[in-house]
Amino acid sequence: MSIRRSCVALFLTATLVGAGACHSSKPPAVVLPPPPLNEAQSAALRWVESHAIPITILDTLRPAADRTPFLTFVGNARVLGVSELTEGTHQFAGIMQEILAALSTRGFRGIAIQAPMAETMELDRYVRTGIGSPRQTLRALGPHWNTQEVLNLVEWIHAYNRSHGAAEQIGFYGFELPTAAHAVQVVASLPDSIVGSGVNAFLHREIGCVTTGESAAWGRDGPAADSTFWNRCRGATAAIVDTLVALRGRLGTSRPGAQGTVAFAELMARVAHHDADVGLKHLPRHQTVADHVLWLAGQLGPESNLLVWGRDVESGRLTGEGNVVQSAVPLASTLGDRYRNLAFTAGAGTVRAQPINVGQREPGGETNMNLRPPRPDSYEYVLNRSSGETLFLDFRGVASDTAASWLQGPHPARLVSGIYSESPLGTFETPLQFPAYYDGLLFAKHATPATPLKR
Repeated sequence: MSIRRSCVALFLTATLVGAGACHSSKPPAVVLPPPPLNEAQSAALRWVESHAIPITILDTLRPAADRTPFLTFVGNARVLGVSELTEGTHQFAGIMQEILAALSTRGFRGIAIQAPMAETMELDRYVRTGIGSPRQTLRALGPHWNTQEVLNLVEWIHAYNRSHGAAEQIGFYGFELPTAAHAVQVVASLPDSIVGSGVNAFLHREIGCVTTGESAAWGRDGPAADSTFWNRCRGATAAIVDTLVALRGRLGTSRPGAQGTVAFAELMARVAHHDADVGLKHLPRHQTVADHVLWLAGQLGPESNLLVWGRDVESGRLTGEGNVVQSAVPLASTLGDRYRNLAFTAGAGTVRAQPINVGQREPGGETNMNLRPPRPDSYEYVLNRSSGETLFLDFRGVASDTAASWLQGPHPARLVSGIYSESPLGTFETPLQFPAYYDGLLFAKHATPATPLKR
């Protein structure tokens, strides 16, 4: 009998005859400790260990005093921007929910995600009234938002709003406006039974200028390329808003369902009016997006604040490759110290992303992918040595602390923005500086993948 079969026989009869184990298997692999940090990194890690605060402080079940360091960090911010540098994790949406819960006591009355404004207004309607299908809307917004974790956030806001008055409710918005077509469709689909045939004819006639304007090439063809056209469209959309405000007032409380329908159309008309207003300014993208964020904050009222969920580096005060300026640059210029921001990254684990491989022009469908070990000069390489699992770090003081000088950067950090490769194709990193680019950092040592919603 061969040695291999002898081992099998011994294994099968061990419980009967008490035979010893077969010793032909290989010994377990030896796990080598990570290389030591250099002197500057070691000093940075000591600073992190003494200043890091567990993200669990944001849990509303903990004493309010636990949240004091985070609330002190946010201060009097009108807008708090958070960059999701490492996308596709289970952890991030939950962290955003905890941040929103903690800040709801500080006048934060809305969250804006990096998604189309008009379409995302359907989620705002749902969290305030229960009307609509959040699953359908998330599916339309794309795979990044079509996850159980984002749905949990939506449902949490909906439950929160049910137990709070209108002035304390939290809205759900998108801060990109590639087109106002969905807003136009909502305004143009009001039934005659609510608005009357005459008003409906007026709405259809006037709101059409937005669609015409968006279909034209600026400065090249058609009346929509002329500012005169956009000025007229701006006036037309303002008149539509006024008409719907008056109609909602006439409906009163006798027809609450009809009043709610008109109120939502009024909100969409305001989106269309904002689209025409921004169209007149001929701004570059970063300034246009900043205008969208400020407009949303304005819709909440002067005493209310906004949490912004930016994908990759959108909420960072930085200029990327090709001189691509992020919207946080003009936001910070406008708001000053009333703009705060954070970056989120993960040290190790698995994310949900679209794989892209050597020789592949386009990524495939989303799947779970293992994060490659961080490079020795990266932020994650140092943060992975910290004792905590999920951390909040206020980096505003590192510039004046010599022990933390390494943390100022620039050093690379993970940048997993929708696509990823487990092979050495590209670095999937971006250089960061603290606090120049971000005031603070949210860090998860071990990431698990987001869960896509099933149909």
